[in-house]
Parts: sequence; C-alpha cells; structure tokens
Amino acid sequence: MSPGVICRFGGAVLDLQSGRLTFEGRDVALRPKAFEFLRLLVEGRGRLFSKDELLVALWPTRFASEDSLVQLAASVRSALGPAGASIVETQPKRGYRLGVPVEAGSGAPRAPDVRYAVSGEVRIAWQSVGEGQDDLIYVPGWVSHLEYNWESPLVARFLNGLAAHSRLILFDKRGTGLSDRAAGLPTVEQRMDDVRAVMDAAGSKRAAILAMSEGGGMAMAFAARFPERVSGLALFGVFAKREWSPDYPWAPTRDERQGYYDKLEQGWGGPVGIEAIAPSLANDEDFRAWWAVYQRRSASPAAAIALARMNTLVDVRHLLADIRTPTLVMHREGDRDAKVDEAAYIASHIPGAQLVVLPGEDHLTYAGNQDDVLNATRDFLKTLRGG
Repeated sequence: MSPGVICRFGGAVLDLQSGRLTFEGRDVALRPKAFEFLRLLVEGRGRLFSKDELLVALWPTRFASEDSLVQLAASVRSALGPAGASIVETQPKRGYRLGVPVEAGSGAPRAPDVRYAVSGEVRIAWQSVGEGQDDLIYVPGWVSHLEYNWESPLVARFLNGLAAHSRLILFDKRGTGLSDRAAGLPTVEQRMDDVRAVMDAAGSKRAAILAMSEGGGMAMAFAARFPERVSGLALFGVFAKREWSPDYPWAPTRDERQGYYDKLEQGWGGPVGIEAIAPSLANDEDFRAWWAVYQRRSASPAAAIALARMNTLVDVRHLLADIRTPTLVMHREGDRDAKVDEAAYIASHIPGAQLVVLPGEDHLTYAGNQDDVLNATRDFLKTLRGG
C-alpha cells in the first residue's frame, strides 16, 4: 500500500500518509513504534507475522525482546477499546495478525484482489488479472510484494501488458511479500508445491510460465518435473547456477557474492542494488524511492540476506535436458547481473529452446524497453496455441 492509502478495518481508519488513526470517529494516539506495529499488520491484511519477523522489522539495529511486542500489542488494543482484542490477534507461540478485513482506497487504480492458496501449513498470496485464453504465471525474482507492484507506473504497465494477452496469475513466493513466512529456508520442492497450490486455487490445470532472475531456477525445475502442468516456459535474465565454477565461469565468484551480502547488510532500507539491476533507472528519484520501499516491504533485512544466500546455491544444470516443454530464453545483451552467456548456455541445453537477445543493460523485466519483453512473450504465447 502506498503512503497515500486510507485503510478501514474493524471500525478504525488509518491514513498511511498522515499517520492519523481514528476509531469510530474519534482520534486515537499511538506511540511511533505502536503505530508501525499496527501499520505492518494492516498491510499484511491478515497474514501471520512471526515474532522474529516483527522484531527485526521494528528494531532492525538493536536487540528487543518478545516482551516489547507484547507491550506494543497491548498498547494498540487499549487504544482501540473493547474491539482491540479482535483487531490485533495473538497466535500463541507463533506471532500476530490482523483479525479483521481491510478495505484500502486511494486515488490510484485499484490493485487486483489478493487471495490465498494453502500449501501445506503455509498460505501463498496470489492475484489474477486479465481474461485472455492463455493462463500465464509470472514468477518474480528474489523478493516481491503483490500489492506494492501496482503502485509503480512502470511495473503496473508491464503487468497490464502481460494481462492484455493472458489470464495473468501473480504470486509472492513463501517467505516474501504477503505470503506466510515459515521456519527455515524454503526448498525448491516446497516452492514448486506452492506453484501447484496457486494453480489449483486459480483453477488452472495447465499454464505457461514467465520467470525472471532468481525465479528462473524454480520455474525450470517445475517444468522439468511437472511437464503436464506447463504449456510453455519463457525465461528472462535467468541463470542455471549462481556461483562460479570452472565449468560455469559466468557466475559471480564466492568473494563477489560475499560482497553482495555485505551491501545488503549495510544498505537494506535504501535502493540497494539498483545500479546493477536497473541502470537505466538508477538516477530516477521516483523509481529509487519505490524500489527501496518495495524491498523493505517484500522482506525483512535478515530474510533478504538469508534468501540471497539460498539463491547462491541454485544449480539446475542437471535438469535442463529434462525440460521438454517449448522454451523461450530472453536476455539483454548488456545485463550487469546475469551474463548473456548464461542465457546461451541454458538455451543450448534445453532441447529446442529459442534464444532471443535483446538490446539494453537492465536486469529487471520492466526496466528499459519493456515492450521488447512484452512483444516477445506475446508472440511466444501465440506459438503455443498455433497462432
């Protein structure tokens, strides 16, 4: 949700821009930390926040105990009166969630409704938009946030462009955005089960997949293992392996990855990484501000680093020959985050795959000339149905 959004829930109204909170028409005063606690729960729209996640989000630079969360929850409940206990719910030994529905409004176009698919004990947030005859699942990169996507005109344009020729299905991977956090880091198998859960919830028996960056490894594994669910595989800016080895010399070295972790640790909260993944937008102040908020809302600092370390372990080279679905591999020739040689490697190892090299340096699908990506994806979908 953007700073200008007005949120209504359980008789309360929260203005994210002014910080004003009212309940049944009266002003409610909250201490800054209590306000931030409530804002996180409101933006989560019923998602369960673990205690550890909240502690890191609210006190990123110093130690705080669970007692601090208990005090914040009690403060918010007290401020909201008798309804407070039902608005701020405690899940014993697990965390906190907002216990009432949220209605959000602003001058911006309304984002698609967020729904939840159940995958084991985890709930995966998903959206759908568009009414095309092809189902297209978009697998994001490292971290994502379904609702905040739509508050960037660039991202909204790209997603609407995909939806113009498909029923576009979007989701936040477990551990990011509006989806549940779970104990430990997710495995590739768990993330594949999450995709199946989202497809089932959306009533999609078979779909094309468009994956970017870190989303590529999971998408390639899914296509190899569940070919009956995948009609086509479109890849953009992906890699088969994320750490250098003699037989895969294009990936970053271990020292380079460590330098990346250090940058995350030192710069989280700002537009970290923008110069490498979106050089064409590196000096765009509006996009820099959006990117910083997008990352903060997508993952906590500790989760971001843990997920980055997990992504370093990606290696799907042994699965490439097993992918039998039609495959399009797109890559920008000057991509600074993943080398175009990696795209050529992937295309050469997936039977029948088509390689399309696009001009530009941006790693993000929606940065630079996004029409190149939209047009190539549209044409690919047409070939899948023989058009």
